[in-house]
Amino acid sequence: MAGWVAGAIILGSAYTANEARKARKGAEQQQAQALQQQATDAAAMREQVAKQNEIYATQAASLKEQADLARQQFEQSSLQYQENKLAMEKKSKEVQAAADEERRKAAEQEKSALRARTRGGRRALLSQERLTPELGIESTQLGTRAMV
Repeated sequence: MAGWVAGAIILGSAYTANEARKARKGAEQQQAQALQQQATDAAAMREQVAKQNEIYATQAASLKEQADLARQQFEQSSLQYQENKLAMEKKSKEVQAAADEERRKAAEQEKSALRARTRGGRRALLSQERLTPELGIESTQLGTRAMV
């Protein structure tokens, strides 16, 4: 009986060792499959990241082109604004100068009219005698001009 017990122990140990070896091989296979799956997933992820980077690069290039176009349009509109501003300032100065000239002419005419009314005007026309610096006072009598 001791042989049976020793044989059973040996057979039990061999069976346990065999099962442990099978389990170890299974675990190694599962680990190898997991590593291969991780490698496959990593390659797929790298590929997906590369595609996303490519998409982002095209979007960035498109945005850069849009920004450049917007900058050019802004510069053109700024330049046009400056040109229009200068033209309007020039036109404003011309209009102001014309208005000033008109005011000056109107003031001169008013001044001349005032001078004519106060200095010579009607009083001088009503007078029969005129004082001329060269000849003195002239007096007309019956259509003749005699100097007094």
